[in-house]
Amino acid sequence: DDQGHLKSTDPTTGKVIEGDKNVTYVYKLKETPAEPKKGEVIITYVDENGKEIEKPRQDTPNSPYDTPYNTTEEGEKPNTIKTPDGKTYKIVPKGDYPVGKVDEDGHLESSDPVKGKVDKPKSIITYVYKEVKEEPKGNVYVHYVDTEGKTIKSDVTDEDAQPVDKDYDTVVDNRPQEIEFEGKTYELVPAGNYTVGEVDDEGHLKSTDPTTGKVIEGDKNVTYVYKLKETPAEPKKGEVIITYVDENGKEIEKPRQDTPNSPYDTPYNTTEEGEKPNTIKTPDGKTYKIVPKGDYPVGKVDEDGHLESSDPVKGKVDKPKSIITYVYKEVKEEPTQPKGNVYVHYVDTEGKTIKSDVTDEENQPVDKDYNTVVDNRPQTIEKDGKTYELVPAGNYTVGEVDDEGHLKSTDPTTGKVIEGDKNVTYVYKLKETPDKPVEPTPDKPVEPTPDKPVNPTPDNPVNPTPDKPVNPTPAKPVDPTPAKPVDPTPGKPVDPTPGKPVDPTSGKPVESTPAKGQLPNTGETTSVGSTVLGLVAGLVGLAALGRRKEEDEK
Repeated sequence: DDQGHLKSTDPTTGKVIEGDKNVTYVYKLKETPAEPKKGEVIITYVDENGKEIEKPRQDTPNSPYDTPYNTTEEGEKPNTIKTPDGKTYKIVPKGDYPVGKVDEDGHLESSDPVKGKVDKPKSIITYVYKEVKEEPKGNVYVHYVDTEGKTIKSDVTDEDAQPVDKDYDTVVDNRPQEIEFEGKTYELVPAGNYTVGEVDDEGHLKSTDPTTGKVIEGDKNVTYVYKLKETPAEPKKGEVIITYVDENGKEIEKPRQDTPNSPYDTPYNTTEEGEKPNTIKTPDGKTYKIVPKGDYPVGKVDEDGHLESSDPVKGKVDKPKSIITYVYKEVKEEPTQPKGNVYVHYVDTEGKTIKSDVTDEENQPVDKDYNTVVDNRPQTIEKDGKTYELVPAGNYTVGEVDDEGHLKSTDPTTGKVIEGDKNVTYVYKLKETPDKPVEPTPDKPVEPTPDKPVNPTPDNPVNPTPDKPVNPTPAKPVDPTPAKPVDPTPGKPVDPTPGKPVDPTSGKPVESTPAKGQLPNTGETTSVGSTVLGLVAGLVGLAALGRRKEEDEK
């Protein structure tokens, strides 16, 4: 059945019966698919006579038939081959050779194609080469030894496999003036005879090849000779240390180096700023003061507070370590007096800061008087291009303000310093700028030019007739010629009513009346009106005189 069960046998499942049941499954031999044919591709390299010059190379490992191959890829068909015996071979051009016919690829035509597909168990592609005779070459080596002939530096290759007759020069870059070897310094020797042999003025061992010349076929060896460089004797040196002790010689501060390790005779001075402090405070809170001249348990002390048994406070380095000791005595400090600060703040009516805080009193004793009004209460403050002024007394968003512009909820503007901080706040508002009034430009009053007066004949005076007064025709109003305005008297400017700029009526003619002349409003009192009236009266008089004269002539 479909379970591989032989149906003529007992069922594959069921119940056990007394006795036996036999179930049989049927199998067949599994068929193995046929192995595909495979092959490999090998490249061989031979000379013109067919002699192998390099080991064969596998281009394609065992692969199924129809697998593509290409033996002309990089490294598989080199133009030149160098053999272990030093010979050089070059791939041959197209032609007939003892080994057979060769195509333009240097490929032996009788071997398998250089490109194709695997079609047999082993494909062999052969490339043919011909030995080429190279021109002779040589090397130049440089050696470095001491006067005993011991090598002190690794050899250097100055020229490597270079053509014969090429120039070489070992002096330029392979003749160092000094060589470091095993922690010592060696220098080129001067000309002379040494254990190793005679040396010329280049430090060159004359028995070796020249320092410069031409490459020969084979090797040249150039040797330079060096000697141990003599190191001048190290000058004696010393340091200067300052120590700080109490009267009993106990250290109260870490020693200080005044002069680092320096040659003998180097001047030193331990009294310079910071090196001999009058007072020292120790980490445990104690204070020490330098002692006066006298005898103390530690020893005799001079007027510098310097322990005389120690080295001098000034001098020159003359030994490996000079120690100068200053002596101090503990002083009992008075209890610290409590102190406080007073800070001033500047805000607008909303409480926004408009100026940096100012410290009116800093770290001052308790009960010291302070006054922020005198120098830390500006009337106006400039911020962001705007001007703020102290507010009058009143209630604002920020709080109640007194008549000093002081926020009453903060500390008083004057008073005494307390332990800790006091904070005084002044309140400002944006300063209102009134509208700029228009300054009137007064017209220049006309200065009338009087006509040339007529001198009456002295012997015939004219008396105007009283019962016949001339009523002069009112003169044509004079338009004053605008010109230079009259400047108001300095120090007494005309203040126009704010918000109601003056509207000068420039060009409005002055209306003259027989009794009164009116001038433009220039801000000054003038006599022009009187002058005009005088001229009018003069003209009237002249007219009357003329008529009287005519009557007399008649």
